[in-house]
Amino acid sequence: MKDTPVVRGIRGATTVNKNEAKEIYKATTELLLEMVRNNNNIIADDLAAVHFSSTPDLNSAFPAKAAREMGWTNVPLFCCVEIDVPSSLPRCIRVLMLYNTKLAQDQISHVYLRDTYKLRDM
Repeated sequence: MKDTPVVRGIRGATTVNKNEAKEIYKATTELLLEMVRNNNNIIADDLAAVHFSSTPDLNSAFPAKAAREMGWTNVPLFCCVEIDVPSSLPRCIRVLMLYNTKLAQDQISHVYLRDTYKLRDM
């Protein structure tokens, strides 16, 4: 463990069954809460930024809105569309959380929910 905080990236991903705002917010909230819990109960003040991406088949809502609804009002959030790679995992939301921490790189816990276990093989 380091004495001085550094920025670490925490990866996460999840999927939804339908391209509906309610589904996107629910799955994103579930993912963010797991990422927080699995990494020493991160608090918003320790987040440098959070980057969200979603596959092109998800266009009914911005995943970042789930973070705003969790109270992350001062955290810089950014959404984009994933590259449309043939045969890639559909209806997928990915997160890259940039976290100020004293944890070493190998102490970071990345979170893959629902069908995203398949991403580990890609």
